[in-house]
Amino acid sequence: MGDEANRPIKALLTMDEIVTVLDRESEGSVTALAEELDRPRSVVHDYLSTLQQLGYVVQDESGQYELSFRFMELGGRVRKDVALYNVAKPEIRRLAEKSTGELVTLSVEQNGMCVALDVVQGEQSISYDFTDGTHFHMHSSGVGKAMLAQYPDERVTEILDKHGMPARTENTITDRDELEDEFERIRESGVSFDREEYRTGMTTFSTVIEDATGNVLGGLSVTGPVHRLQEPEVEDELTTELLSTANIIELNYSAQ
Repeated sequence: MGDEANRPIKALLTMDEIVTVLDRESEGSVTALAEELDRPRSVVHDYLSTLQQLGYVVQDESGQYELSFRFMELGGRVRKDVALYNVAKPEIRRLAEKSTGELVTLSVEQNGMCVALDVVQGEQSISYDFTDGTHFHMHSSGVGKAMLAQYPDERVTEILDKHGMPARTENTITDRDELEDEFERIRESGVSFDREEYRTGMTTFSTVIEDATGNVLGGLSVTGPVHRLQEPEVEDELTTELLSTANIIELNYSAQ
């Protein structure tokens, strides 16, 4: 499932670099972007002017460029066409209400990375830098591990070979043998745990969502502070609610 272009268009690669920097830095001037990308200032200006003309970047009064809401518009349209999102949306909000205000996320896999399709953050939850559209490595997240545990071995190898196993925290699993052992535990329990592997101080409970034939559609997770979620009774309650919600989503998906 290689996705490398045979003859990549250099102009598109440069555009992607510019968009990536603006996404990371929130905004930037022509000079700052030129220095960051090691490109001539005139070239960067031409790219920014074109992106501005197309509506993908905007310029504020101080001359700084930033990404426009055009990306939100396009992403929103793409998401609306995903059947899983439409089926799961009401159930995710019900789960968020039941889970004492923790963060509830519906994720899917695309090109070997997890993508947060829907994120509902309760009023009581700690502010979490995690939003719709966030991309993240599968091995370092509860939901990613839950999906990988159900994939064929060759697909798992393909994903890990392509994206590697970088450590987000000191608790991230970076050894394949250890990850395989984790898969066995996930398959037995039906639940995957991220114990400060993605973000220090946070724990996640996750499970997969499958169609009627057993194909993985995505994953559902509940995330919250370790001090709240590590209590046995809380863990048991959230696990039950998580599995119940995933089951409802699967049934509703199959009934379409």
